[in-house]
Amino acid sequence: MTRPVLLLVFCVWAALPNSVAAQKDKQALIPTKILRSDTVYIDCSACPRALAVAGKTAYQEIHTWGRFRLVDDPRNADLIFMYSGNPYLGDYITRDGPDKRPVMIETTFMTIIDPKTGDGLWMDGRRWGSLRVAGATKDLIEELRNQMVDQVKTWTLDQVLECNHTTAYAGFAFLTAEQALARGGGKVERVPDVPDRLVVNSSDVPEFCRRAGLIIDSENKIKGYEVIAYGDETMDVGDVLEKADQFDFASGRYAKADQIFFSARKKDNNVVIEFRMQGHRSVLSRVTYSY
Repeated sequence: MTRPVLLLVFCVWAALPNSVAAQKDKQALIPTKILRSDTVYIDCSACPRALAVAGKTAYQEIHTWGRFRLVDDPRNADLIFMYSGNPYLGDYITRDGPDKRPVMIETTFMTIIDPKTGDGLWMDGRRWGSLRVAGATKDLIEELRNQMVDQVKTWTLDQVLECNHTTAYAGFAFLTAEQALARGGGKVERVPDVPDRLVVNSSDVPEFCRRAGLIIDSENKIKGYEVIAYGDETMDVGDVLEKADQFDFASGRYAKADQIFFSARKKDNNVVIEFRMQGHRSVLSRVTYSY
């Protein structure tokens, strides 16, 4: 390779905002978009010859992991896991056809892309050659998995139950939405386009419920509050099952999504803990506290 070509390759690598070189130092925190996503589409369209093993390996590894639900259409995916032999150019939704760059199968790149924007959310690569593509793919997924585990906040059952009847939120019991807004001291806000919820923030409550939604019933009275758990928060369902005699259990399917959930209602008070099934995992979804 001549010196001008080497210089060109170096400049392209240094200039790419979505390349591994530019993003490596930013991978300490997994983007919220990844943590809160459920569905994944695997794209290995730029995987010639031996690199095609990356797509098959990724499918098997992600299916076994159970954290994401695999879909066969990128339009139905929250995330795209793309495998390639070249760094991502940030052009997934703007390029005309597949990536036409020549591929030297030396490095296996894994890039997580937001299908709505084309932004590269997470990326890394393994320079393990063409004979170790499967191993490189497994290692990249394991790296992502470990980073996600390290970043997720795990709550205990006791922490969740501490929020029941907390004084700061009990004061809103059976008020109208207008009364709650007036008494909230700037801590209560409306939720755009969601008429049966108000958002309340308080530092005078247990950490788990410092941001909650006040639930408004059909008579415009506040009947309780709920805490939504996102992808960066979870709870071990085993904590609930160990005290199964204290709960009544139910299950169902979300009306607007092909996803199963189950709930645990505390027998001696009005607390409902809801989990949704995500692959083989039970993921904390929300906790509702009723007055």
